[in-house]
Amino acid sequence: MAGTAYHVSKRDDDKTGREWKVFIQGSSKVIKIFPTQKEALDYAKKLCANKDDGSYVLLHGLDGKIRKQ
Repeated sequence: MAGTAYHVSKRDDDKTGREWKVFIQGSSKVIKIFPTQKEALDYAKKLCANKDDGSYVLLHGLDGKIRKQ
């Protein structure tokens, strides 16, 4: 069984235009919000490392498209 897919993407309802969210694929619930993409990506990578079950991160660009796995 494959691990959890954690997504890092721009926050949809962010009025400042600078916030990033981490969420699990298939869920509408945001796990955590960060002021920078790097912080969100680091957090998602840490979640994957803690699970040790094949979990992975999908990074979305500013346009919402997946840019890195």
